[in-house]
Amino acid sequence: MRTFSVLPLACTLALVGYAPSNAQVMMGAHVGAPGDPDWQAEFTALETQIGRKLAIDSDYADWAAFPDLERIQWDVQTGRLPMQSWRILFSEANLNSCATAAAINAGVYDTQIMHQARQIKAVGSLVLIRFNYEMTDNEENTCFTGFPVNNNVPLAAQEFVSAWRHVVGRFRAAGATNVQWVWAPGLGAFQAGIASLFYPGATFVDWIGADTYNKTLTPSSFGAQPGLNQFYAWASPLGKPLMISENAAFDDPTQSPDPQTEWIGTARTSIKSLPAIKAYVYWDSFAQDPPPPPYSGSGYILQGPGLQNFKAMANDPYFGGN
Repeated sequence: MRTFSVLPLACTLALVGYAPSNAQVMMGAHVGAPGDPDWQAEFTALETQIGRKLAIDSDYADWAAFPDLERIQWDVQTGRLPMQSWRILFSEANLNSCATAAAINAGVYDTQIMHQARQIKAVGSLVLIRFNYEMTDNEENTCFTGFPVNNNVPLAAQEFVSAWRHVVGRFRAAGATNVQWVWAPGLGAFQAGIASLFYPGATFVDWIGADTYNKTLTPSSFGAQPGLNQFYAWASPLGKPLMISENAAFDDPTQSPDPQTEWIGTARTSIKSLPAIKAYVYWDSFAQDPPPPPYSGSGYILQGPGLQNFKAMANDPYFGGN
């Protein structure tokens, strides 16, 4: 098996036409709801609000719909790095219908995967793929493994690792050398001490990510969240660039500071103390489970002081600002 190494941050930035010499962290976002026809306008509107172009455009697609070539090509043409989160679900509407690990490992989807790999290869520019993210706690992984992950963590990990390696192997066989693979559990997996069981190995992973949210209306510090220290202590010695691959907090106009404002402001400070983190991606979208009334905020959508803190972070030279 041929091995690949991740490009240094400066090279990655240069590939997307975005290489400020002082940038230590690439900033990105996922903007809008699934299938939103106005995604281009909404993404560029956020960039207008913060006064700069973001380095990463994060989006996701279901099993057979991947890759979203229209979005990838738009990102490449406009100088952003596309990150496609590849779900194992056949449809967002049904958590019980998916490509299972057993079927992937048996080669059932090899023809489809090879076709998808050739589509990515034809892009000709760097694409990040975040395959089956949050694999220890996403509900769809009951479908993926055939049982709730917590019922048999070692077996679930074995199934996940085998499927990950199989998919990466098909891409390499297709010659899709312009892919970097982002492995991204939730922070809870590091807090529970099980994340390492799901790690496919250094030759199959380019970025080590972590997803994390403040899903409460209590303001809290990004740096004080459970699992962050365990994530960094385990992942940073592995020599891979680290990524906060998905994160957000609720906007709440009844509080000052509100959870979103506190979260982003402390993220800016905390990440500077964690130098192995090389990318930060915010989930600027709705919340699937918003707080009940009388909550009157916008979910995770950047608003008011939270947006201003995001703007300040984006314009900090450490995060690629001028």
